[in-house]
Amino acid sequence: MTVMQIFGAFRLYRWEVLLLAFGVTLCVSLLKKILPERCPKKVYLFAPFLLGLLFYAAYAAIRERSAVYLVQNAATVLENGFACGCAATLYYLTYEQFFRAKKKQPALSSLLDGIVPQEKREQVLNALLSCEKQGEELARFVRETLKEYGEPLSDAELCASAKIIAELLPTLR
Repeated sequence: MTVMQIFGAFRLYRWEVLLLAFGVTLCVSLLKKILPERCPKKVYLFAPFLLGLLFYAAYAAIRERSAVYLVQNAATVLENGFACGCAATLYYLTYEQFFRAKKKQPALSSLLDGIVPQEKREQVLNALLSCEKQGEELARFVRETLKEYGEPLSDAELCASAKIIAELLPTLR
């Protein structure tokens, strides 16, 4: 998803849903840290929607000062609870796509040790991570980038380094 598509999706929801969805996202993130890794992935798939429904139902009952409201307006509560889960999922996807990807750079950065000087490393990282090429074109681009910014290497060292980095790059995107 592009930034504009994500913002367009957020415009569909009211402020209460967006605020509650933020709380849902934090709770799901906390659950991921607390629950063991053996926990089925389906739990994390449905957790935002279940928690969104619970959060919105609690909010609606408090706002209307009546639990009867939940029964009388069950369709509205279900719709807004589901919207909370959708918005929480959008928050998580936005985080994953735009912020968490930066944590993947150390793997690439460690491969560049001894090849690219420290003062040029950030520039090379940005160039490599922003490259949209694939296959042989990507390998050629990596080779040229390492040759331009890196330390002098033999042809064999340059080819081997470029091949390893070109194989890693698609997994970082």
